[in-house]
Parts: sequence; structure tokens; C-alpha cells
Amino acid sequence: MTEGMRDEVKIRAYSPGKYPILVVELAESPGELRTTYYETGYDLERTKRVSEEWLKENALGRHSFVEVDPPQVIPASSLRDYVGRELLEEN
Repeated sequence: MTEGMRDEVKIRAYSPGKYPILVVELAESPGELRTTYYETGYDLERTKRVSEEWLKENALGRHSFVEVDPPQVIPASSLRDYVGRELLEEN
């Protein structure tokens, strides 16, 4: 993965709970969705590529993910902070 891909991500959805999974879209590759994980510190090198169809039918449709509308655009390096601040309400 190139440095440019690490600059910004668009948070599209997340799983509720103690260890949120995020579905992000890479700024450098519009339309490319990846799942990022609490256990990996939301490291973009350790993601799983998913499709828009998977997001709609599986994550949102079957697994109670919450859609972020409008999507949040943040620096990729801030994913962990975002989860703590916005999803886990850590101060």
C-alpha cells in the first residue's frame, strides 16, 4: 500500500460494540472499501477488501453495522482516536 493511501479515509460504517470494525473507503482509491479492525489498531496494512454489495447486504443488512451518513473523512492515522472518541466515548 502506498503512502498516499494512508493519508485519508472515508468512514462508511462501523460495527457497534466494545471492539468496533470500521468499513472505510480509501481516498486514493474511490470505491475501494476495506474493513479495519480494533485488534490491529486499525492498521491499513492489515485490512480486508470488501465490496459495496457486501457492505449493503451483509454488514448493514445482516450484521447490524451502523452506516455513517454522511461518511466521515479523517486522516488514516487518526482511526484509533476516532473510535475511542466517537464510538467508545473515551475522553
